[in-house]
This record gives sequence, C-alpha cells and structure tokens, in this order.
Amino acid sequence: MGLPMQKKIERQVAIEANIQVHSALANSGEYNKSPHFLPENQAKVRKVLQVLCTEHFPGLKPEKLLDLGCGTGFIINLAHDLVKVVHGVDITEAMMSQIDLSPGNIELFKSTAESTPFDDESYQMVTAYSFLDHLVSYEAVLEEAYRLLVSNGVFYSDLNPNMHFSRRMGTIENLGLGKLPEVVAREIRGMLHNGEYYQENFGIDSETLENAEPIKSFARGFDPFEFTETARRIGFSHAEFHPDWFLGQARVVHNQSEKAANTVDDYLRSIFPASIDLFKYLRFVLIK
Repeated sequence: MGLPMQKKIERQVAIEANIQVHSALANSGEYNKSPHFLPENQAKVRKVLQVLCTEHFPGLKPEKLLDLGCGTGFIINLAHDLVKVVHGVDITEAMMSQIDLSPGNIELFKSTAESTPFDDESYQMVTAYSFLDHLVSYEAVLEEAYRLLVSNGVFYSDLNPNMHFSRRMGTIENLGLGKLPEVVAREIRGMLHNGEYYQENFGIDSETLENAEPIKSFARGFDPFEFTETARRIGFSHAEFHPDWFLGQARVVHNQSEKAANTVDDYLRSIFPASIDLFKYLRFVLIK
C-alpha cells in the first residue's frame, strides 16, 4: 500500500547500492533514456542555469562550477559553456566514463558528495541534479556545498521528489478505488513502487534499488519547508524552493500544447500552497 515507509539504512549500504544500480543502468544505456533527458526538460534546465548565471554573476562568466553526483553528465553537458571550469564528482565510474570531455574545461573526480577533496570557497556554483534523494541524509551535502561556495555563491538542486506529492499518491492508492486514470496509476508506480518496476523491467533487485534512493524510498521525498529551514540553519543567507512538473504535465504538453501546460502550471502556482501536493518535483536555490 502507499503509506510512507519508515526505514533507515547505513550510509555504506546506500553507497554500494548506488554503485551497483547505476553501473547497471549506465552500462545498459537505460540511464540516458530517463525522462529528464527529454529535450523539453533539458531546455528547461538549461534556461534555469542561464538565469542563475546571469542574475547572480552579471556580466561575468562564473569561474568554477561543481556538479555533485554528476552521473553521465546531464548538468555538465548543459553548463560547460556557461562557466570557465566544470568539475564533476560521482562514485560510479561506469557513469562518469560516458561524460563527453571534449569541451576541454571539464574535470572529473571519484568522490562522495559529503566529503570532496576541494578547498574551502573554491566554487561560484554547486549543483546537484536528480541526486539528493540517493543519500541517506542531505544535510551533510548542504554543509559541504556551503563550505565549497564563495560568498554569494549559488547552490542549485533539481528533480527532487516532493514528499507532499508522494503522500497524495499514497492516499489515493489506499482508497482502493479500482482502476485509476493511467497518468495517476503511473505516478503511483513510479513514486511508491519504483523498486518493483526496476526489478520487473531491468532485472535490478527491488531492495537494492530502494537502498540506492533512501530519501525517495523511505522518507518518500523532501519536505521543502524543512529543507529550506535546514539550509538557513547551516548558514545560507537565502533559501527558496520551486515546485515543478505538475501531475500529468508531460501528457498535456504532448497531447495538447506547451501553451496549455503553461496555463495549468500558472494557475496551480497562483493557488500555492494549496496545490503543493500536485507537483511531483522540487527545485532548490540556495545563496551563501
């Protein structure tokens, strides 16, 4: 059923599960087929990165960007021409081996995100895309990002599962209403039964998959109010969140139009926070 799971695992268990799962997905080519690689999402993230660079570093190209949990280079590919130097860290060599280094300003490091080998105040920007839910706890990573950023530096994280959305999906599942609209049923499978899906479709053990996504699997995602409060407590001078990807947004874009999707999105944002549980993901922007 869809009730939130309360389970804690050791950090090393999560690390080993992440290496196993993401090595398998990278080697099979399945990782780069993830929905966030679709052109419309890449364009969306590229725009966010451009805005962050121009608003916080007007007239300047930021010196250095660090991408935590860089994977196969999703953020690196979108940001390498916006900054002078890009560093990426990950623990899965099979993923980093697929990153295109041809731009010439990219350097990769095998490291955990909680304890990187870099000096204090080394970066103007630190990013973490579709990564924080792979941690046992995100607080240590925020502390590391704070250490690494220069004064007024920017931390940007996106595609973070929204706890309120997951809980809404769990409530609907527990109502036992029978056949649900496919868009709802798909989100219930993805948010609440991801381990089963990966075992059936990719042969990855369901428990291993869940251990590779502890915050998504066991905490059911992020509470944006708690996250931003934690960031402020660590020392960030500014912390904001933006809900993203409302329920069925991709279907509206593909079956109707991007304009129709924007109309729905604008309305849901106009009634926020009443609509908080209708957005699947959360974007965080923190300023040191």
